[in-house]
Amino acid sequence: MTAATDRSRRRGGTADRHAWIDYPRRGRGGVRRWVPSWRLVLGGALTGVGALLGLFALVYGQVGIPSENALAKQESNVYYWADGSHMVSVGTVNRRNVPLDKVPVSLRDAAIAAENADFYSDSGVSLRGIGRAVSSMAGGGEPQGGSTITQQYVKNTYLSQERTLSRKVKEFCIALKLDNRTSKDEILQGYLNTSWFGRGAYGIQAASNAYYGVDVTELDPSRSAFLAALLKGGNSYDPAVSAANERRAKERWSWILDRQVELGMMEAAERARYTVFPMPLSRSVSTNLSGQTGYLVDLAKRYVKKRTGLTDADLDRGGYQIHTTFEKDAVRKLERSVRGALDRGLDPEARKEDRHTQVGAASVRPADGAVVAVYGGPDATEHFANNADTSGVPAGSVFKPFVLAAALEHGVRAKDGTTVPVSPESYYDTSGRLSAGVPALGVPGTVPPTPYGLPATLRMATVLSSNTTFRRLGADVGYR
Repeated sequence: MTAATDRSRRRGGTADRHAWIDYPRRGRGGVRRWVPSWRLVLGGALTGVGALLGLFALVYGQVGIPSENALAKQESNVYYWADGSHMVSVGTVNRRNVPLDKVPVSLRDAAIAAENADFYSDSGVSLRGIGRAVSSMAGGGEPQGGSTITQQYVKNTYLSQERTLSRKVKEFCIALKLDNRTSKDEILQGYLNTSWFGRGAYGIQAASNAYYGVDVTELDPSRSAFLAALLKGGNSYDPAVSAANERRAKERWSWILDRQVELGMMEAAERARYTVFPMPLSRSVSTNLSGQTGYLVDLAKRYVKKRTGLTDADLDRGGYQIHTTFEKDAVRKLERSVRGALDRGLDPEARKEDRHTQVGAASVRPADGAVVAVYGGPDATEHFANNADTSGVPAGSVFKPFVLAAALEHGVRAKDGTTVPVSPESYYDTSGRLSAGVPALGVPGTVPPTPYGLPATLRMATVLSSNTTFRRLGADVGYR
């Protein structure tokens, strides 16, 4: 062995220079021994990229497109007044899905400009977004936003709202697959129907009604820009929440309009027309079913079930539009009338029994029998029994005017005749004879009668609401 060879081996030189990983570097002294070569850096980078691609391929292959969340498909049932205006939306989720062709182009453009300008050309994912999520998690923070419309739709429809790296990776994989299997229009439609806009509104139809009280088809570009701003966070951009929210909402509304011009979605001349912020309606804090509304919905729901065969489970799944015969003004007038009568006739402070008085009322259109108004109680969210329609409280004397009207119309009684003494316990037997007391078998639980012999003409019987007289009158007229 030569001296040169021996020195080379001691320095870790040429004898092993073809080793697979030359680190620490042989043949180098001092600090240079610990500085990796460009080959080592490149090899390490390629190995890392290869490992990541392999891992992604493995995860991508294992993650499929799951079934839609039940909540994502849940809709509310919408009830309408007789004039076609919106009465109330009822359901677990305040949402009514609408097809994309019913959504104004101005709203579609505003959403794309605000959330994902490259929506129609991208692959459904944002590498920048997933990179930001990884970086944030590595630093101990929460994953950040920046998702495409497709990714947001996947999160709304197939996944949970948890902010974790694993959910973000699943979202990324599903979005890639969904973009290859579903049209962009279908994705945009699903996104607009599943997004949360604040005020308890899911989907653009519910948002249109919550903020402006209109159908989505009635939105103009200015209002569309504001609703698109809410996609970034309903609670952060609802002007009704705070002055800071109002400032943010105006800034983002203006930016979205400018962005549409920049992207060629809107002409500058049209943009110049929108200088006044479209302030939405005040935020309502009342429950949907308060006042008389709950009673109206209860009646309509029971009618629908009886006439259509739908079950409670069917209605709970939502998506029904129920048009009623109830008239908004008639309901308000009936409620005022009942409250006025109660105020005039009752004194709960002076008379204990007045505290337990309950009232139910209904207004029917004679021409076709349509119920146009009801008063079911003071408030459906506090007094749950519907006094206007309950088997526990029979109609009783409410029906007597109809019997009298039928008798007069058909000539059964044209004028007052002879009078006979009757009492509250009087009744007609099967042979048509009047008995001044209770039947021989009696009525279980009743107190023995106290006849007081009241001579009553038909006119007087109407004034006194005599049950006996009207029972016989009904028999004379015919019950059919």
